[in-house]
Amino acid sequence: MREITTDVQSVFSSIANNYDQLNTILSLNIDKLWRKKAVKLCNIKENDKVLDLCCGTGKMIELECKAVGENTPVIGLDFNREMINVGNKKLNKSLDKYKYDLIQGDAMELPFEDNTFHSITIAFGLRNIPDKRKAISEMYRVLKPGGKAVCLELSKPEIPILRNIYNLYFNFVLPVIGYLGTQDKAAYYYLRDSVNGFMTKRQLRREFKNIGFENSGFKSLTCGVASLHFGTKPL
Repeated sequence: MREITTDVQSVFSSIANNYDQLNTILSLNIDKLWRKKAVKLCNIKENDKVLDLCCGTGKMIELECKAVGENTPVIGLDFNREMINVGNKKLNKSLDKYKYDLIQGDAMELPFEDNTFHSITIAFGLRNIPDKRKAISEMYRVLKPGGKAVCLELSKPEIPILRNIYNLYFNFVLPVIGYLGTQDKAAYYYLRDSVNGFMTKRQLRREFKNIGFENSGFKSLTCGVASLHFGTKPL
């Protein structure tokens, strides 16, 4: 597990400065819409305590700060220092009226007390965590009763013809574009492999349910290219 973590650290350190630009290109800017849908699904209210896991460069933080208002900080946690540094530089320019705090930490051992947050989000990060069940359990632990967890992840279309087109793009075109943008072929082959090896939508829904979340489920986005997974901690 330690070797896996080290490899992923290296991958994200190498692409941190180009991460946002390449995500926009590779997703045709649709990831922006997906993130908005994820935050909307949280039903965040003013002054709610919100945590974004695997926050990266802070794209979810921007949306969540505007949802909670100017008086309450949104917390972002990521294991990679280079991604956090890029996120702080970007957010310092775009969120001058809002409060946020990006911290380095382990999603499998969250440094927060039980029942702390009203909402927790994680976008394109769960597949990078070695022990995914432990991470989901930690999300459950630090959520307040009645709080909601929302996970945005890439997935595969279920319609055969769309799945074939997706596989062609994702397995062959995406790594090439990623390499041209970063000169790091390994990073985008890692992205491909991490998605191909990730749980199915139904398997992840079952994990949420087994850990204790109520009303767990998923919503497919853009013909199944991505999915929103969600669950509520019982009162």
